[in-house]
Amino acid sequence: MAGYMSRFKSTWILGIISCIISGCTKIPRPDDCRVSSTIERRIDKQVQWSQGCYEDERVCELIETLLQQELTADSAVQIAFLNNPKVQEIFEEIGIAQADLVEAGLFSNPAFDLFFRFPEKSNLKTNIEYTITSSFIDLFLIPLRVKVAKTELEQTILRVTNDILDLAFEVEQTFYELQASQQDLKYVQSIVELTSIHSELAQRQQKIGNVNDLEFQQIQARYLEAELEMARIQNDIIRLREKLNRLLGFCGDIQWKVSDNLPEIDYQGVPLDCLESVAFSERLDLQAARFDVLRLSRKLGIKQWWVYTQGRIGIAGERDPDGTNVIGPAFTGEIPIFNYGQADRLRLHAELRQAQNHLAALEIQVLSEVREAHKLLMNNLRIINEYRARIIPLQSKILQSSEELYNLMGLGIDRLIENKRQEFQAYSNYVMSLRNYWVVRVQLDRALGGKLYLVLSQLNGDICNNECNCDEGVQE
Repeated sequence: MAGYMSRFKSTWILGIISCIISGCTKIPRPDDCRVSSTIERRIDKQVQWSQGCYEDERVCELIETLLQQELTADSAVQIAFLNNPKVQEIFEEIGIAQADLVEAGLFSNPAFDLFFRFPEKSNLKTNIEYTITSSFIDLFLIPLRVKVAKTELEQTILRVTNDILDLAFEVEQTFYELQASQQDLKYVQSIVELTSIHSELAQRQQKIGNVNDLEFQQIQARYLEAELEMARIQNDIIRLREKLNRLLGFCGDIQWKVSDNLPEIDYQGVPLDCLESVAFSERLDLQAARFDVLRLSRKLGIKQWWVYTQGRIGIAGERDPDGTNVIGPAFTGEIPIFNYGQADRLRLHAELRQAQNHLAALEIQVLSEVREAHKLLMNNLRIINEYRARIIPLQSKILQSSEELYNLMGLGIDRLIENKRQEFQAYSNYVMSLRNYWVVRVQLDRALGGKLYLVLSQLNGDICNNECNCDEGVQE
């Protein structure tokens, strides 16, 4: 019997120690390969989580090389990924989620209680009582907590990737707006020069009585309005350059140059149902919202009544005043009478319904954003084609006819200057139409969750219907 009790004690102690040791988990090194690979697949750019070992010298050389050339939308995004500390701030969300995953797999620390009772008689020994206990509830909770933490990590990776993509799209949109403003400024400067010449001529003609006061005042008003329009565009350039400078991660007035000419249009139309299917499948914020619903569903499993017993199991021992030692199993816990998780479950059910409603609202928003961007792009394409096919050629013909009449003394200099101003104004309006196109083009990429041509080429039309022919009309 004594041998049996001894084996029982040894087995019990070894079991408790094994449970404690099994909870000691090595912390894994944070990994960003999924984020970087997803970014590369979707927008063809390189991004890296520095984790305190950033190759500063090599990165600075690469940034310096990119800055020595005229910036493009692609090189601006790449600089932002390398230089903007916001990227590293976003990445650290993964480190936090990975730490939560490690913690979810750990056993709670064992508790140790020690009591001393001193006897009144000198011939008696000090009474010592001790217990070592550890939560046996963790045996059931850890698999559930790990499931929840893994879901949270997946959700965090999706959210981080989506935030980095949003940064890239914001850089692109700001870049195209700046390009358009710089290009527009040239035409407006030409308009200011023409209206200035026209104003000086009108002033001279007024002195000799060839121009009445009303006509002179109208010419001057056009000149002043053109000057103010140039100042407004210069304000836009200042604002956009500073915004792009911040997005690139520069704190000082770094000198970089943006090409003045906007790129050619690269969208001729893709079936709307195809775009909606792609967005519904590929949008990372939608995927993160779906994981949020799954996370809360799994979290309900760790809020059952038995969790609130706080059950612990371990070893208890005591040395009596007469010197006798006793040892045996110990059980501690709470009786879940008042708090058995009812409030936590109510809260989780409310959060789950909230997450489901958020997912439904986000699905509506995503499909609406795709439809809006597609329709605006098609309308902007119509406007651009109208300028190219009719308005700009017509203004050129008007100016050519004006010059011919002027050479034949059939048209005054003031009318010739005005017709030239209208031509510059048509080019300025055309540039604004191109700007609107590229802003919406970036919005379509954002609505799809990646560059349109890259996403479609990787999907190979699997998501779209066979009749969609999604690759048609999309150019790199």
